[in-house]
Amino acid sequence: MTKQCKANGLTISYEESGAGEPLILLMGLGAPGSKWAPHIAAYEKHFHVYALDNRGAGQSDKPVSYSYTIEEMARDTIGFMDAVGIESAHFNGISMGGAITQYLAVHYPERVRSIILTNTFPSCCVSFRRAIEILREACGQLDGITFGRLGQWMIFAQPFQETDESYMLDSELADMAAPYPMPGYAYKAQCNAILGFDILKDLPKVKAPALVVGGDRDLFVPVEVTKAMCDAIPGAKLYMAQNGGHVQHWEQLEKYNQITLDFLLAQLH
Repeated sequence: MTKQCKANGLTISYEESGAGEPLILLMGLGAPGSKWAPHIAAYEKHFHVYALDNRGAGQSDKPVSYSYTIEEMARDTIGFMDAVGIESAHFNGISMGGAITQYLAVHYPERVRSIILTNTFPSCCVSFRRAIEILREACGQLDGITFGRLGQWMIFAQPFQETDESYMLDSELADMAAPYPMPGYAYKAQCNAILGFDILKDLPKVKAPALVVGGDRDLFVPVEVTKAMCDAIPGAKLYMAQNGGHVQHWEQLEKYNQITLDFLLAQLH
């Protein structure tokens, strides 16, 4: 069920389902919370799930700005929690959502029960920075189909592209039919939030149980970056999806859901 609340001066939209301990899902660049649907189907059987639209995406407010920041989006999340009465929660963040999750775990430890960091980054290595800069500058310059295919070429692993082109074509059509398209300025502001993020040195402060999930064919986040992030978090566990791209959570859906759900169930109070 889609709901809205006021948080950090904005209207934040979110999907809510299930029952149990709260689990907050934070999506990545340019995507609404509804993209979590294939995972919510597994999570909602055990948790009270909230999938947020980050500022700029979905039905949440889209303030005009050159750049959003990960800190702002973390404060949006805390404001959401305050508005709906969540004292602390489990978190799963994908890519940019994982950056928000890291910030929350470092700066709001009392609000965080456990974290899953999916296909995410503690800062931008050179190749990732250049990829985000390309997407930022291409937004509004390329037609929608070409821009979407550029993004798909970057985020899906090459082996998956060779065997599952029909999946990408279906995804392309679904994105084109999205009822709440993201304005170009908001997409660029999220890109700039990613480019300005750097938290690696603070990750040893994380106290919550952590699972780091990555793909060994991720063009955005090299394996070395994923491992460095995991090594910096005390006690963090690592799962690397073989032949997985930046969206291995979709490419290998059942495996990803099982790995992450097993971790979450082990953290129940």
